[in-house]
Amino acid sequence: MATTPSKTRTTSTTPTITDADLLKRGIPSWPSELRRYSEAVMHDPTLSADYSMKCKQVDGFSDQSYGVWEGIVHPSGVLYYFDASTKTYTGSNVKTCSHDQLSNLQNWIGAARRRLQEDMWYMVVEPVRKEDGDYYEYYCVVPDARIIAWFEDFDANLLFQECASAREWNHKRLELEAQFWKHIDFFPRHYSMQSSDATELRAHLEWFLAEGLTLEQSTAASLFWSTDQTEKVIARLISFESLLDSNNSLQEQGVAFCGAIWNILRHHQFLNYYGLPEARLMRAHSIEGSGERKRNVRFFSMLATAAMFGVPVLVLEHVEKLHVDGIVNMLDIRTFLDHFNDDNIKHSTLAGVIMAVDASILAIPNVGSQTTTRALCSLSLILSVHCIFAGVVAQHFGQRMKSLEFAVRSRHTIIATHFSFKHSNSRSTCISTLRRLLSSIALLAYCERRGIYPTIIYTYRSTVTDEYVFSIV
Repeated sequence: MATTPSKTRTTSTTPTITDADLLKRGIPSWPSELRRYSEAVMHDPTLSADYSMKCKQVDGFSDQSYGVWEGIVHPSGVLYYFDASTKTYTGSNVKTCSHDQLSNLQNWIGAARRRLQEDMWYMVVEPVRKEDGDYYEYYCVVPDARIIAWFEDFDANLLFQECASAREWNHKRLELEAQFWKHIDFFPRHYSMQSSDATELRAHLEWFLAEGLTLEQSTAASLFWSTDQTEKVIARLISFESLLDSNNSLQEQGVAFCGAIWNILRHHQFLNYYGLPEARLMRAHSIEGSGERKRNVRFFSMLATAAMFGVPVLVLEHVEKLHVDGIVNMLDIRTFLDHFNDDNIKHSTLAGVIMAVDASILAIPNVGSQTTTRALCSLSLILSVHCIFAGVVAQHFGQRMKSLEFAVRSRHTIIATHFSFKHSNSRSTCISTLRRLLSSIALLAYCERRGIYPTIIYTYRSTVTDEYVFSIV
């Protein structure tokens, strides 16, 4: 009697991903780290143009929603998305995400919500693609407290590094509130702002304007680069106060504008230690304290000083008097370059005069034949040629700065903050950063001569790609 062999069924099980595993892919971030307007948008070659029109086509604007994500157009024109079920925003284009990527994003948001346990808080999530999968930059928004927060402890040095010693909660909270208002600037749709809130903001600006008018060197005068600019901002606030919706709240455009101004105000207070004993009220004040720095004079520096008739000493003393703090001033590139080119011509002329003097000294009998005289004049000639050559190169680069390509590539609008090698992991990184710093010192020296008070910025940009950014506009 034949028997039929029994068949055993094997079932494959997919490993369950826990919330802890999902949350390991979360990266604390903040609004100023969002990549809006900072990344070049590449055209998708797979999408072809469609210039056809249907007969009598008068349809309204099409819905930008995609699944659970509601498409919202910012007053400036950018499109972002909002998931009402999880109260989550994202600036990423969810339409370009695959089904698996969207599913992983929803799973991470669900795990984050279960960890957060705050139904009234909003979240902002930005997926970041890496080789081992997607990571998620995030932060939480607390509208009632006007602050941003996170559901984990982390080192926020990158957020607070613009101040040398941000240690007290009241000081750090200024920057956290500034980031909250930056969020409102980016995502204004669901934030209700009353006319009284705009009036409160206007009261702050009126005081800054009055302070700037009475004290020319006050840090308040530099809030919007000039008192005239501050008056224009106040005028726009008055206009937005009267533009209300059906609920007697500011319209979305007014909310975004007020968010941008509040962000500048709070960040300015954070940079100038508002509410702390070391608050800097005048541009001449320095958080580093008083005291003369001793310059290490080397043999080559002494030789160059003698050869160039003391010019290097004057330049170094001028640079050492620069005051570096949190003040930011608007700098018109075209005007700056025009002034720079004028000074460049003067310096090149001076170098030519020095070369002529050197040649005259070498031609004097019994003077130009001496070894010391020949050495100094030869060195002076070499330095003068180098000065003229550097001026030509700088002038060529200045013309490129006026071009549209340079304006498009520029991502930052300030020249400022704290310089540090804290995050440098290699010698090449330090050398590269130092070269950029030295080039910015020349710009700072010129700005200070023109009565402009900029600051240096060195920013450790990305928490994901470890990218260093040091930029000047």
